[in-house]
Amino acid sequence: MELDETAHILGSADFFAICTLEQRRMLAFASELTSFKSGKTLFIAGEITSGAYVLISGELVLIKPTDSKEQELHVTEPGTVIGELALIAKHPRRATATCKTDVELLFVPRSAFAKLMKQFPDVAARAAELIRSNIGKYVGALQSTGVGAVTKR
Repeated sequence: MELDETAHILGSADFFAICTLEQRRMLAFASELTSFKSGKTLFIAGEITSGAYVLISGELVLIKPTDSKEQELHVTEPGTVIGELALIAKHPRRATATCKTDVELLFVPRSAFAKLMKQFPDVAARAAELIRSNIGKYVGALQSTGVGAVTKR
């Protein structure tokens, strides 16, 4: 996949709107296109992963264990970022992600995003504010009926 095409994929994710085109190209250079078959587990709740994923195509199911029951979110919209908090912190995943269909994802490593934030402190500030804002939305979605579609943020 070409660098500009990968930067365009990042541009389709609202989270990466905090970056300029040139900054997205820098991230694209370090990112990796990945494909997984239906049924594959991407990560398990409690694991610490080294970055975030951007959904290109397919459907993921995020299952969050709770005291009373498991809550499910279906991620279907291209451009949805899965695990954006992992871009700035080594934080355990709160849910298990499984491929409901074959999926194509772009993996963005924390190390690349950290380098970008060091070079451009304004990106770090915007990322922190965006994540703070989105955490409330995510918690609300997980506490609702337990089943829903996650749209890109």
